Amino acid sequence: MSEYITTALQEEEIKTAQEKLAELIRSDFARIDRMKADEEVTDFSKLDTITIGVMPGDGIGPLIMTQALRVLNQLLAPEIASGKVKIRIIEGMTFERRVELGESLPADVLAACKECNVLIKGPFTTPRAGDPWPNLVSANSLLRRNLELFAAVRPIKIPEKNIDWCFFRENIEGEYIWGNKGIQVNDDLAIDFKVQTKQGSERIARAAFEYARKNGKHNVTAVTKANIVKLADGNFLKAVHHIGETEYPEIEIQERLVDAMTAKMADPEFTKGC
Repeated sequence: MSEYITTALQEEEIKTAQEKLAELIRSDFARIDRMKADEEVTDFSKLDTITIGVMPGDGIGPLIMTQALRVLNQLLAPEIASGKVKIRIIEGMTFERRVELGESLPADVLAACKECNVLIKGPFTTPRAGDPWPNLVSANSLLRRNLELFAAVRPIKIPEKNIDWCFFRENIEGEYIWGNKGIQVNDDLAIDFKVQTKQGSERIARAAFEYARKNGKHNVTAVTKANIVKLADGNFLKAVHHIGETEYPEIEIQERLVDAMTAKMADPEFTKGC
């Protein structure tokens, strides 16, 4: 049995860290209650009008957005002409304004975002520790949290390699949800967190299985570090199996570890049936 001897100062630092952790847990209990109360997913096919909010961003953002809007207006020309789709430019997210306000995501911008059904955004500068600007929190992470944008969906098709995949990356939980809320216990010790909830895991799993069913996919593969991160990633795997086995029994469930995934993706056999 190991014994630990701490000083009075260290005991005080432990107490302070415990209080901070307790407050973080309380905030996530509230977030879980919100997820339980609001499980509705927008059905865009039932909307009379779809408003697309456009956020140019900063740096190269406005240049990129000029071309994005050119393509968007070509692709959706009939819908825009009929009024089915409306384009709304959302200003106020330049780096200079955010620094001036001391806010990564100004309240007026967030309110405008909530009035839209879809957002197209350019890059937002996120200062790093040590940069000569205020160390603002990532605007991207704040948008995800406030708008519950929990799934980053990234389809990849390379026909000549028999690759037709779609990645669903958890966009809020994991290392993201408390990414700026780590605890600096003292000069020698800093702690960051990985967070998993049953509700968050089930909704990302359900989104992936639903996509698979609608697009004729035969399996869903969960990629984790569950051999090391046994609780958070382990519980995530349990949620994936629960949703798949109870709601989508026709779809095969596979598991891969992060370390093995890159090598596996190079195996032609892995692409079969995806």
